[in-house]
Amino acid sequence: MLALAGRREVKFGKALTIRTPILVPSFSSRVPKVENPFRASEEFIDGPLLVSAYDVAHKLLSPPYDFGSAIFLDSGGYEISKVADLSDVSDQSNDPMEWSEQDHAAVLATWKPRVPSAIISYDHPKSRHSVKEQIKRAKKIKLPAGDTVREILLKPETEKQDFIQLEPVLSNIHEFTAFEIIGVTEKEIGNSVLERMTNIARIRRALTGIGLATPIHVFGSLDSVTTLFYFVAGADIFDGLTWLRYAFKAGKTLYRQDFGISDLGISTKSYSVEAQCWHRNYGYMRDMELEMNRFPSNYDFKAFKYHSESLKSAYESVEAKLAGLGA
Repeated sequence: MLALAGRREVKFGKALTIRTPILVPSFSSRVPKVENPFRASEEFIDGPLLVSAYDVAHKLLSPPYDFGSAIFLDSGGYEISKVADLSDVSDQSNDPMEWSEQDHAAVLATWKPRVPSAIISYDHPKSRHSVKEQIKRAKKIKLPAGDTVREILLKPETEKQDFIQLEPVLSNIHEFTAFEIIGVTEKEIGNSVLERMTNIARIRRALTGIGLATPIHVFGSLDSVTTLFYFVAGADIFDGLTWLRYAFKAGKTLYRQDFGISDLGISTKSYSVEAQCWHRNYGYMRDMELEMNRFPSNYDFKAFKYHSESLKSAYESVEAKLAGLGA
């Protein structure tokens, strides 16, 4: 059996070392009234969280941002884009403001949180470059002072491409020594769960082949099901907005109001359903992390309370795909 999933590290200088897998609750202005869950989350989030540099720049989320143990400062590409992610319910009209590399640099120049930060490379849907150029640009980003790490978010090479080009990623694999984390979006790393798993596994195998244990971050992939599939394929860090939009329960991602009826009762006010859902989802995520942490010790799929047989079958399919590719 291929060793793809593992427990890896993100070292934020001398301040903090976080062991993967990491499930990162995200906040974005693409969610209506996102300030409400953001402020409510101060009461219970004690691990890493993600905010967008775009939202910081345009004051769409108010500080402080550093109530968790670490911050992922996202690239701004999702907020500026009119393209939905896979969990998007199209509940927010998107009329974005300006977002340039200079705007991104201005956020970094004044970024002084009290906790360590992962700085994700600038992204804009109309700014597309070869993988080699993406690496070059991400290396040049001036990190804020303090305990920060550099993360590259890989993107398609042209505006007409829907997916990340894997071959130039693999052919430039030695260049990723410059980054503490390598990011891809769920939607752009493949056109099916199996294809995404296989592509993640190919990147993981290439990194392992040159002696790197760099964590792979899959953006927009945080839910109660697919997160586990990408994890067994070799990914390490998962974030998304699904935890704000839906309810996690018994291995499923449910419509939030159905959760309110089944667990809280039909007389529970909507605002209370939302608040309790966010809190319970965060607890569910922490339990998922515990399961994920157990798996790499012996690759026993029974470590997962839910979806264990499906995960095993999918993993075997990835192994077969890799064998067919000669990987």
